[in-house]
Parts: sequence; structure tokens; C-alpha cells
Amino acid sequence: MSGLLVAGNFFVDRLNAQGQSTGIIGPINTTKLAVKTDADEKVRGSKKKANYGQALSVVKIAKPVEVEWMFDDQPAELIAMALLGDTQVINEGSGTLTDEALTLPADQRWAQLPKSNFAVVGFTVKKAADTLELGTDYEVNYALGLVRAVKGGAVEAGGDVTVTGQHNAISGTLVKGGINAQVRARLFGEGTNLETGKPIKLDIFDASLSPTAALDFAANEFVSATLAGKAQLVTGKDHPFEYAELDTPAN
Repeated sequence: MSGLLVAGNFFVDRLNAQGQSTGIIGPINTTKLAVKTDADEKVRGSKKKANYGQALSVVKIAKPVEVEWMFDDQPAELIAMALLGDTQVINEGSGTLTDEALTLPADQRWAQLPKSNFAVVGFTVKKAADTLELGTDYEVNYALGLVRAVKGGAVEAGGDVTVTGQHNAISGTLVKGGINAQVRARLFGEGTNLETGKPIKLDIFDASLSPTAALDFAANEFVSATLAGKAQLVTGKDHPFEYAELDTPAN
């Protein structure tokens, strides 16, 4: 007899609405991959005088397999899953705003430019023909493309200004969150039972998942996400998942 303590490489293949693969990601630092099998119980109870309340018949009916997956690797593709979203490639070219009209609010509130990711060098703000002084008259958040007046400066009360600046190219991955009701995924992997040294494999063919908690972007620790739901049968299989303990490592 032996226990089970797994060091494993786990992968995820997000499935589309038709259950087709969209590409395998991994190995993922999976901190929990729990599978729960359960059954409903149907009881035919006795109403007879001699054995009132006893079970005359008991039938167990299998319930859908429950899956809980927790991970703390957070590439954009996994963040999208945790936020019930999809990903989109970001590829914006560089360019220049020249004398872009902008109205600064009063009370030192920010105004939004139509572009972001500005270069510091060459960024200027003017009121009419007068060039304003950075730090004295205005402040800038170059990454977000925000400008605001500084208290005591030349545009303290806000008003119309013009902005000139170079915005740099932006590339990456955009997560469009909250647009799906669920995530369908195949969860699978291989590993080693650290007690016996034997290799193991686990494959959950198709699980319909949703997040169990908020994704905290302001957390003090590494962000972790948990998705939970139920596994379902796939064509060609009479079971929703399988686990194998192997005698020798696979090649």
C-alpha cells in the first residue's frame, strides 16, 4: 500500500463552443486539481408495521464529476479564463499628436488624451501661444495619456490647451473580460508519485468551468485563480476523466 503525493506538469486546452481545441498552454503551476465523484441516493422506504422506516431498496445514481482547478501562473490567456473573457492581439503603431485640443478640468482633475504610452521627450502643453511648464503648470501620466493642471500654476482653473507629443507603439495581449458564461477546457498532465516514484497521468477531457472568486489585481501576494465546474462526456469515451499509474516512465 502507498500514498499519493504528486509532482506534476499540468496543461490546459481551452475548448471552443463546439468542444474543439484552441491550443494547449503549459505546463502550468497548478496548486490544486481536485476531482470529486458523487452519487444521488434513491431510497424506497418501508411503511410496514414490522419494519417501518427501514430501506426496502437503495439505488445510487452517479452525479456529474466535479472539478476544481487552482493555479498561480497568470499569463494573459489564463487571466482571460479566470475573468470569463477572451484574448485579442494588441498591435498599435507609433505616431504623433500635434497641437491636439484638450480641455483641462478645474480642481486638478485629469483629462484624457486620445492616445497613450507617450514619450517624455518632446511632450509639450501650450495655452494659446504660451508653452506651459511641466511640474509647475501641469502633470502628465505618460503611460495612460492623462494630463491635469497643477494648483498654483498658469492653468490652475483649467481651460483649453493644446498638446503635442510622440506616442510609442504598443504590442501585447488584450483581455476582454466578462463576455462568456463559462469556460470549457481539457485539463491534463503527467507527473510522479513522490512516494513510489511511479509515473502518473490525469486527463479530464472536457470540463465546463467558472471562477469561484474575484481576481484581486491589488493583492499583496501572488495572484491565484480558481475555476470550478463539472466534467462532461465526450464522443468516444464512456467516462469523463481518467487517471493512470504506470509501471515505467513513458518515452
